[in-house]
Amino acid sequence: MFRSLVVLALVVVCSFLAACGGERPGVSASAPGSLYERLQASKSVRVGVSADSPPFGVRRGKNYQGFDIDIAESVLRGLGMETIIYVPVTSEQRIPFLRDGQVDLVIASMTQTRGREAQVDFTIPYFQDGESLLVRADSPVKSYLDLKGVRVGVVAGTTAVLYLKQVAPEALVVPYPDALALRKALESGAESVISNDLLLLIGIRKQCQEPAQYRVAGQRFTTEPYAIAVPHNESALRNALNHQLLAIWEDGTWQKCADTWFGPGAPYEHRVTFGMVPYPK
Repeated sequence: MFRSLVVLALVVVCSFLAACGGERPGVSASAPGSLYERLQASKSVRVGVSADSPPFGVRRGKNYQGFDIDIAESVLRGLGMETIIYVPVTSEQRIPFLRDGQVDLVIASMTQTRGREAQVDFTIPYFQDGESLLVRADSPVKSYLDLKGVRVGVVAGTTAVLYLKQVAPEALVVPYPDALALRKALESGAESVISNDLLLLIGIRKQCQEPAQYRVAGQRFTTEPYAIAVPHNESALRNALNHQLLAIWEDGTWQKCADTWFGPGAPYEHRVTFGMVPYPK
């Protein structure tokens, strides 16, 4: 008799859940259990950032500096975050840290690609660069067209690994764990050519003990739109970030951040042509 009552109760519960589409009644996908709701409640967020990649992200003691850091501060303060915890990540760690919940989002000069969208979601782009080459001043390499049989150092986990195989399939791509290791390989002579996004290469060159010994070879040969990465199926967070990105674009904050790092007289002065296309409120 007792077993029959248990079976009957389970049937009733299953029938109720089926009628409700498998969800608890009165709880939507964007209810307090969503990441955005939890961040709003705690007023605290963990952000994966680069720690060795000026001008976008670099650690100075306990502090972080760079264009990505300024964007993070502007966007997240605008969303009411009182505590921003920066977590250093390498290029290879960005997606695993996000998917494992070690960070809530990533702002680390991360290119939005269709391949990466299979693992994480992205906001609208907040910047754009392109891949280039940094070589020793006496190198015969003038562009990616000269890479046949040439060793090219890259940072593991970056789009350089993928794109070099497309534009220079006969190059010998050599991955390094991070930008610091890549710079040391260039300075030690282990590599005479390295590849990364142009502004990151300019940052590496400035960090070298003798910058004049190195030069950028050729123009950008890829398009790299940088976006904020968030976990899959967290549309409330992604939408909030998108709206705040547009807000800092429209009120001039984005331009102030760009001028700080890339404007006339800035540490990494460079002509930046990126522009957001605001959509209606």
